[in-house]
Amino acid sequence: MAYKRYVTYFGVPIPPFKENKLGAGTTTIRFVITDKIPSKKNNSQAIVRRKEAREYITAKAKENGGMITAKDAQIAIGMTNAKIMPNLAYNEWKEEQKPIIEKQREFWMNRLQKKGLFFPLDKASMSIRFYFANDYFIDSISKQESVQDLLTDLLIIQDDNYKVLNPIYTASAKYKDELIHNICFISLTFKLIKH
Repeated sequence: MAYKRYVTYFGVPIPPFKENKLGAGTTTIRFVITDKIPSKKNNSQAIVRRKEAREYITAKAKENGGMITAKDAQIAIGMTNAKIMPNLAYNEWKEEQKPIIEKQREFWMNRLQKKGLFFPLDKASMSIRFYFANDYFIDSISKQESVQDLLTDLLIIQDDNYKVLNPIYTASAKYKDELIHNICFISLTFKLIKH
């Protein structure tokens, strides 16, 4: 085995990268999503849960003839907490995509199940190509995260962590005046499970 050297850039020694290679005998399946993909991270909402604090202040005010102290107010503030609400736009989109992705999954199962295709995939590489039908500057990374979450939620892939999905390649291009709808073209490459 050949010894590979670290290379130093800007004072940081960089080790040889451990490539995640699937090896010979891989196959690729493809999925297609059209139209708008919501950015899951951009549409999350934080709300403050205040019910317990309100009940506490109301009870203290009743005890003290409608008045509360600064100490009561501080205690009530300490009773509040924030909660991240689920992304409604993403959840609606996921429900819209579910029958479409399930139909595509069924196509691949009919074609490759006897050869060893089983969902969710537990190890794959992924290529995503975004074809944008407009002139807007679009954040491809947030769209990629939504696609990965969709594939995980709909049990196409087991997870989108680096042990399951690696490497990931994403590319985007503008197709204004060529396409009516945005297209997301997903390729998953993996080894079929032989029995």
